[in-house]
Amino acid sequence: MHLYREKSSWQIEGFDLEEEKRRIIPVDNLIDVTPYAEKKRISKKKIIELLSKQEKAINLVLELGPKAIAQYKKYHPLDMSISYTNPYQSTAILKTFIPTHHSDKLTEIINWLLFLGGDIKIREVPKEVVEGLQGRLAVYRE
Repeated sequence: MHLYREKSSWQIEGFDLEEEKRRIIPVDNLIDVTPYAEKKRISKKKIIELLSKQEKAINLVLELGPKAIAQYKKYHPLDMSISYTNPYQSTAILKTFIPTHHSDKLTEIINWLLFLGGDIKIREVPKEVVEGLQGRLAVYRE
């Protein structure tokens, strides 16, 4: 589906046809690729349909301005993507699911939201993320 370079390694975001789920596969040391048997292949439309059924409930919605989009392009988690909301690609919206019960993931998201800067508008966010952001910002108040 996508080829990425993240944290100094090449990775492919693909769809596992046997398990019918999205997977991230490191491909730095890839030597050989064999195409899947033509009879067993499924169309991209079918893959997108299967993925949309598996999508978790969205609990983070952000509107990004030009500066936040520039930061997003520098670094973003692989499972997140933006949709541009105007033809000049100067504003965008991000919708995703944040697993709030994983403290490592939660910390990573809080760090990333701070990295995006002030050019974001938060439309929807889990209370755990808000509490984490408030805790991080409290350090600077005193």
